[in-house]
Order: sequence, then C-alpha cells, then structure tokens
Amino acid sequence: MQQIGATRGVSFSLAGWLWADLLLGLFTIFLAASAVASASSAPRAGLDPRPLEFKIAIDGLALLSGDPVRVAAEQQKIANDVRAAVAKQAPGRHAAVVFLYGSSERAADGDKIASLAAETLTGGQFSGSLLKPYHELVAGDQGGTISFEIYFDE
Repeated sequence: MQQIGATRGVSFSLAGWLWADLLLGLFTIFLAASAVASASSAPRAGLDPRPLEFKIAIDGLALLSGDPVRVAAEQQKIANDVRAAVAKQAPGRHAAVVFLYGSSERAADGDKIASLAAETLTGGQFSGSLLKPYHELVAGDQGGTISFEIYFDE
C-alpha cells in the first residue's frame, strides 16, 4: 500500500507542473500574437527621408538693401514661389524641416538672404516647421538664388 500512495503523490506533483507549463506556454503565445497585431497597425511617424529639392531665382540685392518696402516685396515673392512649388510637387503635405541656402560670394550675405527668406514661411504647410537658413558660396554671385531642401512628415 505504501507504493500506491507514493506513486499517486508523484503523479499529482507532475500534473501541477504540467499545468503551470501549459499556462506559461499559452501566455507566451498570447504576448507574441498581441505584439504582432500592434506592430502591424501602428502608424508610421517621423520624417520622409526623401527631401523635395528646388531653387528659385531671387533679387538678393533687394533683400540686402535695408529698404523695408523692397525687402517685404521680395520676401512676399519668395514665399509665393515656394508655396507654389510645394503645392505643385508635394500637394497636401506638411513640411517638418526646411533648409534654405542663400547663394552669395560672401557667407554673411548668404546667411542673411536665407534668414530673411525664412521669415515669411509661416502658417499653412509650414506651420510648426523647423527652418534652418544657411549660405551657399558662389563666386561672383550677389544673391541670385535660394536653394530649398524640404523634409515632410510621413
């Protein structure tokens, strides 16, 4: 009789461990299934790695003139040209990061041209955008172009 009771006690002990292993296995399968479902339905967030690049012709001397009327008129022309280019090439997209490169033979003038052009790019597809003005050194150039590199939200 001793042996039958001892065998029954071992069987009950093994059944408990088998039950615990089964629950652990099911829990692991549940976690894996829910992780796959949430990964596939997660929206993509971040920046589109392909920028929109273009140049526009400007009157750099008007921007650097210091005359508020000439500066404002040139800034408005630049803003209109940029908005038209973005509406044509990337309609309905929001600009997240915008790099502006003002061309000039002097770095300080190129930076100032790009900074003045960036001042009017607010609202609409540029609301909340990061605008970074830089210079582009071009020998003999008095500020004839601004290059844009625009990264959009995904």
